Amino acid sequence: MKNNTIDSNSPILENWQYLWFIFILIVCAVVFRFSYIERFNDIKRPYELRQNAIVDKAALLINARLSLVETQIRLFKHELMLLNPSEDQLESVMSAMFALYPDTLQVRWIDLEGVEKVRLNKADDSHVQAVSTAKLQNKFQRYYTQAGLALNESAVFVSRIDLNVEQGVVQIPVQPTLRAVTRANLPSMGDGLLVINFDLRSLIGHVESLNQADIQLLIGAGEKRWMIHPDKSREWRPDLGKAPANILDDLPELYQSLNKEVPAQDIDINGQRYIAQRIQSPYSSEGSLQDIYVVTRTAPSVHSMIKNKAILHASLVAVATGLGGFIIFVLYFRHIHTVRKLNTALSKERDNIKQVLERQSLLIDELAESKKLSSLSVMVAGLAHELNTPVGATYLALSNQSDLLAELVKRKAHGLTKSDFEDYIEQSQKSLIQAENNNLRAIELIKSFKRLTFERASDEQVCFSVAQHLNDLCKSMKGLLQKHNISLKKNIAEGMSLTGHAGAFSQIVQIFISNAIDHAFEGMAGACIEITCKSRDADVVIIVKDNGKGIEPEILPTIFDPFITSKRQHQHTGLGLHMAKIWIEQVFNGEIFVESIVGKGSRFELVFRSIQTSHLESQS
Repeated sequence: MKNNTIDSNSPILENWQYLWFIFILIVCAVVFRFSYIERFNDIKRPYELRQNAIVDKAALLINARLSLVETQIRLFKHELMLLNPSEDQLESVMSAMFALYPDTLQVRWIDLEGVEKVRLNKADDSHVQAVSTAKLQNKFQRYYTQAGLALNESAVFVSRIDLNVEQGVVQIPVQPTLRAVTRANLPSMGDGLLVINFDLRSLIGHVESLNQADIQLLIGAGEKRWMIHPDKSREWRPDLGKAPANILDDLPELYQSLNKEVPAQDIDINGQRYIAQRIQSPYSSEGSLQDIYVVTRTAPSVHSMIKNKAILHASLVAVATGLGGFIIFVLYFRHIHTVRKLNTALSKERDNIKQVLERQSLLIDELAESKKLSSLSVMVAGLAHELNTPVGATYLALSNQSDLLAELVKRKAHGLTKSDFEDYIEQSQKSLIQAENNNLRAIELIKSFKRLTFERASDEQVCFSVAQHLNDLCKSMKGLLQKHNISLKKNIAEGMSLTGHAGAFSQIVQIFISNAIDHAFEGMAGACIEITCKSRDADVVIIVKDNGKGIEPEILPTIFDPFITSKRQHQHTGLGLHMAKIWIEQVFNGEIFVESIVGKGSRFELVFRSIQTSHLESQS
């Protein structure tokens, strides 16, 4: 028996050994690199998702609050004008409104010369206090007063976000605020400015609560100040008279990226991942509300943690790859003969499968041809049933004419009167008209049947009348429908034509009518099939609709698969709808859409396109 083991001293093995080890080292290096990148991204992805979620939540909170500012001052002004208080009542009315707007920090009435007439402040204990007349100030030089005096009566000015200042001193603890200004008129006060300071501490508290241990949130009020920062000493520095700290100085690369009309940006800076979004201000006047920059970043330790985990994972994968390569090196030559045997067996199996597929394809072609013959036999049966009526009526008319003639001959033998002859002529005319009409009806049925059968046997592409073919088909299936107590409603538009295989067209529509007859009703009363024909742009759309039992949702996706049928015991092959789908797609470049509700029926929409239209579309 021949030994299949390879000698370890074989020169071939020695030559390939070094090449194989070099190859394994290269593969391990490549695997390490790609495993590191993939693992790094996998570990980083949850952080990015959480960062995006925090940015979105923070932006939503800020947008929601800022969008209410203009609405609230308009409502405040509207309620104030409705109440129309006197000058003595103005303080109490304004004070009562603080309860309606909990974030209101200060409300003022300033005349057109910039002098405060009324000012109410809300203390930290939520108590509202009116400032005495002696302490009221002239605010004419303040930017928001100048902006308010320039407004028309319906406009609102919303100021930038900064810290509240009283008597030239920043309030401590700090009170982040923004102001809304609008012009107003009260009979007791005349024209003036309504100014509301909104307290943003609640908003900032909600936004800061989104911070996580490993994800930090930074909010920039414009490009000049941080209003939220992990390092509290960097917040509000311009308002506190300190050296600036802002997104423009701290994160210039991110700032430039955010100002390129891109809604959100993510970027790596010094080993920390930044994801940011700019909330663009709807105001453009000087001193108005700034753009808000919402930024999240990973904690400094996150990047090194992700990197270490990715390196460990990539190292293990690379080592496993090297071990696998070594095992493959040891086993390859030992088992190569087994692989060759397996290849031989697979080749034989492939040939067998190929033969089975060829036989199956032949079977499908035979069954498709059988389906065509079956549908033709349905038409023949329907035609025979329809011909019984006109042929029988013609036979009765001719039989009656024969009896009239015999009676005329009999009376002639005993003497034929004028009235007898005239009666014979009248009755003969009626019989002949009846026979002629029924004979014409039979001829028309035979013509429609000949058109359908001739065109189904023809492979030529012709321009045919859609309405004529549908009417011929309905005539040929009338007997089958009556046999199953199914009524047929037609709504067929005239004047439409298609270019293609007319026989395939009628065959496709017949399949869907037959499918409804076989599967939709099962003896139910009031069964009805409705056929609608209409044009849609350059397409012809046929809708076959029934009021039957419908199709189960779990079966619906498979109804066009071959050999799928619920009535195999009744000699159904399950190829009808499959062949219809193939024909409409391949012959007419069309589509089929189906809708079905259990207990209410099914609706098949067949879209046919002319050959010329399809050809032009493919060229374009």
